[in-house]
This record gives sequence, structure tokens and C-alpha cells, in this order.
Amino acid sequence: MRFGIIGNPVAHSQSPRLFREAFPGSGHTYDIIEEPDFEKAYARFLAEYDAVNVTMPFKELAYYKCKPGSDAVRTIKAVNILKKTDDGQVLGFNSDYLGVRRLLEQENEAGAPLLVVGCGGAAKAASVAAVHAGCVTAITNRSYEKCHAFVRHCDVELELLDIDNIDISRFSHIIYAVPAPIGQLQGWDFAGKTVLEANYANPCLRQKVLGEGGRYLEGLLWLKAQADTGFNIMLQ
Repeated sequence: MRFGIIGNPVAHSQSPRLFREAFPGSGHTYDIIEEPDFEKAYARFLAEYDAVNVTMPFKELAYYKCKPGSDAVRTIKAVNILKKTDDGQVLGFNSDYLGVRRLLEQENEAGAPLLVVGCGGAAKAASVAAVHAGCVTAITNRSYEKCHAFVRHCDVELELLDIDNIDISRFSHIIYAVPAPIGQLQGWDFAGKTVLEANYANPCLRQKVLGEGGRYLEGLLWLKAQADTGFNIMLQ
């Protein structure tokens, strides 16, 4: 079978390495498909691949090219797996959701007050996963309007917060799913907090969180958790 990952940029992706490590000697291939135009990337998937992972900035566009593979996908409206079926359909799944939910449930974080920063595909998946894992969840983003649109149409209970007026002391857990540092971070004290940063390629929070006495979870933990579930979906 032939697999790959589409995105832009995507050359830094660890997914090919993780796939090889998970399925050594399987005969399956896993390619990097770096393409700035989503329609061209999607056409390559249809022509050449059995299933693909989808990364930034295409997760939300990919949702509208598939049949949702779960109720969670319908809520998130973003996918990071596209998979062909034997009857010619394309199913969409979200292993970002599965990975975050697994991490939170493994740590028994039900009831924890958790803040998700961001409103892209990964952040939406993380916020829904946190609610389903039993966390009391809020979400914020630089674009209040984008975040408001997501919360308004979402079928899970999320508190929407203005990023310029957040009492960070309310939260014991933070999932940072913005691909770059934002100005508001300078005023946040991470002492005693657990912070999961999605961006494993160019993380921006590690030094600040650890320096202030917080617990830092690197993005590779999320990547590995979602890869474990996601690769199995692709191979089914």
C-alpha cells in the first residue's frame, strides 16, 4: 500500500520516520508530498495513494473533500487522515483528536480546567478531545471571530475567552496549538501548570514554561500518540 503526508511546509515532518519504525519491512511506502496548492495535493492523493495524513494548512480544507469517519470529525470539521474505501469513497478521520484524548485520559485529567490556545485544525481537535476526556475546557485565539464561529456551531461545551483578557491562573493545563509565539505569552505565568505544545519542529514555550516551574510536554508526545492511532486507521 502507498501512503504519504500532504502539507506546506512538510519537509520537516517526522511522520515518515514514525511510520517506518512502526511497520519495518512491511513493504508499504510513506512519502512526503509538499504542495502549496491543496487541490493539486488532493489530486495526487486520489491518483497515487491509498491514504494520506494531512497537516497544516490543509486540515480544514480536507474536511470538505470526504465523508466524516466519526461524530468527533463532524464536530471538529477538520481531518488529518484521508482514506480511500473499496467502494470509491474518501473517509476523513482526526487522529489529532484521538492522540490528545489518549494523553489526557492516560493522565486521568477528568475535571481539570484546561485552556486551548489556537483555532486551527489541531486546536479544534484538542478542544473537543479535552471535553470528551472530561476536562473543563476553554478556548482562545488571536482571531476572536474565528473562535466564536467554531464555538457557536460546536456541539460540545466550550468557554470562549478573549485572548487579551485571560486570567491564566484559572487553568492547570494549557494546550498551545499556535505555530508561533504570540505577544500575550509574556504576561502568562506557567508556574505549576502542565503545558502541551503542538509545534514540535519550532517550539517556543519550553524554556519559559520550565523556567517558571511548569511541566512541559513536547509536541512529539502528541505526534506519537496520534500516529499510533492514525497509522492503524490508514492500514485497516
